[in-house]
Amino acid sequence: MSWGNKILVSFILFVGIIFTMVYVSVNTEFNLVEENYYEQELAYEDQIQRIKNHDGLAEKPVFNLDRMNLKAELNFPSEIANALKEGTVLFYRSSTAKFDKTFDLMLDENGQFQVDISQFPIGAWKIKLNWKDADKEYYKEIDFVI
Repeated sequence: MSWGNKILVSFILFVGIIFTMVYVSVNTEFNLVEENYYEQELAYEDQIQRIKNHDGLAEKPVFNLDRMNLKAELNFPSEIANALKEGTVLFYRSSTAKFDKTFDLMLDENGQFQVDISQFPIGAWKIKLNWKDADKEYYKEIDFVI
């Protein structure tokens, strides 16, 4: 093979690699971690207080993952369950926002909150747990893998 042919093959390979990179980058879905991250950053001092409120509890909610029955469960101590006014549970998937699921924190008579996770994609998840009682607001993040 002559030098001219080698240069032509190298140029064709280079152009092919560039077109492949452009195709992959155009078809890659990019998500922001949060839609309104700037507003959340401004209000982060309040979030720090909610985290401190949770950390100051004598008894904290306990997270259990039942992989056999594909259930996620939060068990609240009776003291917290009785004082609970409202709350939300966000199942957060950092890889893409389309899998995020938000639930109202509705406890049963035993102070439990259960979610069927059989339809959740396999991978890394985070629970963002918010609730409030008459006096304070609380926040806790829990990482888990299905």
